[in-house]
Amino acid sequence: MKHTIVLISCLLMTFGCWKGLAQDIPKDTIYLDFNFYKKNCKHLDLLDKLKWKKKEGIQFNFCGKAVFIFPKGNVPDTLCYKHLKDYPITKIENIDSLVQKWQNKTKPLLIKKYGIPYPNTVNKNNMFVTYIIEKFKDYFVLYRVYWRNQRP
Repeated sequence: MKHTIVLISCLLMTFGCWKGLAQDIPKDTIYLDFNFYKKNCKHLDLLDKLKWKKKEGIQFNFCGKAVFIFPKGNVPDTLCYKHLKDYPITKIENIDSLVQKWQNKTKPLLIKKYGIPYPNTVNKNNMFVTYIIEKFKDYFVLYRVYWRNQRP
């Protein structure tokens, strides 16, 4: 009898884990061009803080419009320019419309999982897998980043 209860408990826990995994809410992937914001930044007080090392990793400041962190210990991808066309660039100014599109797309899944359409959707880390592209003369670097001050 004891073994049966343990077996049933294990099966229920396994089923619960699979059910939770099956209901994961998909994230959209976005790519942001760091060089654009670096080149067009009008805030002179931010120019020396657009990209700088902190104890958590590298912080990217998009001229006061958004701040991202590339965690310490992570390794960026270095790619040649022929692959740049594979990464559609998004602008920070378009994020609000992308948030709305993500909410509309995931609304049925969010209702099924949480019972409400938009729980905790102010956190862009829950909605997007975000990459920063930094261009150099012969190559570009792709950083997988997190929106700063929002839990990853």
